[in-house]
Formats: sequence, C-alpha cells, structure tokens
Amino acid sequence: MTKKMISWLSFMAVFLFLLHSCVHDEINSSSDPASAEYHSKSLWKEDEKYIKNVMKIYSEHEDNIKKFSGTPDWDYAMSMERYDESFMVVPIIENGKVVNTLACARFDKKVYFRYENSETNKAFFQNIIYGKYTRYKTEADNTKTNTHKGIVCITKTISMWYPDNESNPNAGGYWETNYYTNCYNFLDYSGLGWEDNGGGGYDYGGGGGSGNNDPNNPNNQTPCEKTKDLLTKPDVQAVVSNLKNHLSSGAGGEKGWKFNKVGNPTETSNNSEHSVTVGDPSLINGTYHNHTGTKVDIFSATDIATLIEIARYQSIGNAGNAFSGLVAPNGIHYVIYFNGSHADLPPSGSYSETDIKVWEIKMLRMKDNLLNDSNFYNMINGTKVLNEKGLEQIFFSVLQKMGLQDKIVLQKIDNLTNKILNIEQSSDGTIITASCQ
Repeated sequence: MTKKMISWLSFMAVFLFLLHSCVHDEINSSSDPASAEYHSKSLWKEDEKYIKNVMKIYSEHEDNIKKFSGTPDWDYAMSMERYDESFMVVPIIENGKVVNTLACARFDKKVYFRYENSETNKAFFQNIIYGKYTRYKTEADNTKTNTHKGIVCITKTISMWYPDNESNPNAGGYWETNYYTNCYNFLDYSGLGWEDNGGGGYDYGGGGGSGNNDPNNPNNQTPCEKTKDLLTKPDVQAVVSNLKNHLSSGAGGEKGWKFNKVGNPTETSNNSEHSVTVGDPSLINGTYHNHTGTKVDIFSATDIATLIEIARYQSIGNAGNAFSGLVAPNGIHYVIYFNGSHADLPPSGSYSETDIKVWEIKMLRMKDNLLNDSNFYNMINGTKVLNEKGLEQIFFSVLQKMGLQDKIVLQKIDNLTNKILNIEQSSDGTIITASCQ
C-alpha cells in the first residue's frame, strides 16, 4: 500500500548545550541591537567583563572598525568558553536577520576586530536569536550526549497519518512520528593571522598582559610559579614517577605521556628506542617523555617543534600554557614552555622533516665535540657523559638554528631537592642559572 502523508502536526527547535553550561534565564531576542544597555541573552556563561570592554572600544572607534552594514547585537555576544578577556564574537543584525559576525581577539594590550562572514556562524546566531525553541537538554541522535559548547540543533518533529485503507481514509489508521535534526555549530576563527588581517589593534583598558588578574592564571605567573604549580599536580607527579621507574627498570627505549585537553593523561603511541608519537597537537596541552642516555639527553629539535605546534593550538592569549617535560638517566629533569603570544610563533610549516633531521645530526656532532672538553662532561662508570652544562649548550645552539632564541623558557628540576632552576643564555653565550626561591 502506498503511504500518503495527510498533515504536518508540529515543528519544534531544541538547543543542545554542555551539561555544565550555565543558562541565562532571559533568552528572548533583543528588540534594539544598537542599545547601549547590555543584558546578556547568551545560552552560556560569558566573559561579560571582556564583552563590556570591547563594546566600549567599538563605540569609540566604530567609524574605523565598521566595514559592513548592520548593527552588532551585543546581547548575544559570546566568549565561547573563554574567561580570560581574550576572545569573543558578536552577531551583526540587519532587517531582522544575522548578516555577518564580528570576532574580537585580544593579544596583550591590543584588541583586533575581524569580520568573518561565515555562513556557518551566521546560521548559528540566526537560530539562537530568531529560531523557535524548547529550552531543555537533549541527546544527539539519541545515542550520545554532545559535549561541545557552541552547537544549536533544530529538530523538526513530523507526524504523518497512514490510513489502513487508502481509498477510505476515515476508516481508521495510525500516526507515525519522525524526527529530523540539523545542527549548527560555531566555527571558531580565533586562530592565527589577526595582526595581518585584523584592521589594526585598539588599546585595551580592561585586563592586562595575556590574561586576567587571577594569580592562578598561568599567563599571570612567573616561570617559577608556573612550574611549581605544574609539579604539584597529581597527574604530573604520577607521570614523572612512571618515567623514572621506566628508566630504572632497564626496559630501554623512550616512553611518553600526553596531557590531554579533555580527560586524563594517556601514553604516547609508536614508542621506540629514540622516539615517541604524540599525535594531534590540537588535542593536548603538554607532554612528558624520557631520553635513554645514549644520545643527547635534552630536548631535541623534534621535541621543540612539537612544543611549538602544541602552543599554536592553545586558546588565544594562552600560547605559553603549552609545556614539555623530559627525564633522563643521571637525575636529568627539564621542562620547557613557549615564551610569547600566538603572534610570536613561527609560521606553520616553518620546520621541514629535513630541517629537523639536519639539526639533530648537528646536535650529535656538537655532543662529540663537547666530550673533548672536561668542562662539559662527567666521568660515570669510566665513561664520559655530557653534564648539564654540555646539554644546555647544545639546547641553546639548536634554539638559535630554529630561530627561537628568547622564545623558549628552559627550567631544570633538581633530582634530589626538586628545586627549580631557570636556565638562560646571555648574549655572549654564557649559561646563567638562577634558582627559584
């Protein structure tokens, strides 16, 4: 029997959001996007301090910032789960429709504005502001809960009547309900290229440095404070102990751990005699691994390039959160961070596999040369072994070859006391060691 649709009963919209998100009580659309009065109607908790400061900057410089028609609807400005005065996006409204989006990113003391004109982002805000909805939590495709903020799902409920007898629709039949869901996600454009394409930066008078005034924010910590905080974390302590046990076990080879943005640390893959595979750098905040005592027991060019990629995928203003730790025989324990903003990172693709291989060969040659100078090695069990002075000379040499001098913070952790030491190289090549108090 051919089924025939008799009627459409209803349509409803469902917003999908994080389980831990904070939902504002009032989410009706703004009647006057140009109003100076700001009342957030976002579905999520926002960095309202940053939003209000950006509103002020925009109002003072609108003639220079505004590139397209339409008016920002500040009530729906969203900082997309960033609370460090670093990023937000606001929909641009014209004739009751979202016609563009304006992203606003802060780097240190400057705010940059960029029109995205993304169809994905316009649809996202269009459905938040003007879509019909029922406000409650739901599950994506009824099998798993979507855990990503910034997603709106519009679900159409379509009910159709199927008669038992096609020639006599009134003789009886049944209703069948189907659900069709389209999801719109905010496409995050908070990546690179702001200084080149942002139309100029504007002085930011709200926060400071690369984050807010929270002393626990890693961006507001000195290198000593940052590493002290890192080494007190139970997951870091467990990983360091695991790697030291691996070294003492005699199993050999390298072992690594990656600190995921979501979830607990996990082991790296494809571990071999002198390498580990970290995987997608956009998913992690840092790594720890061991060297074996048979080559150069400090960060290699590969390790440094990996840190750069992890820093590249940190949120705006937080490039310095990326870290890498290393343990090796004879009590060696180092940590490195990137020292700068996203604007200071080398362009993507700067380091080819050939470049990295050449630099690592040069590291080995430099090791052989330093083993001829008694200042740079210790005798251990009758064998010359590079001491920390020698290792640090090699490290700073490869930094210079990679164009990263002054862009990487190197710290040494004393194996017995856990005292943290800042290691720097002066302009004349001298290694300077300063203890964290």
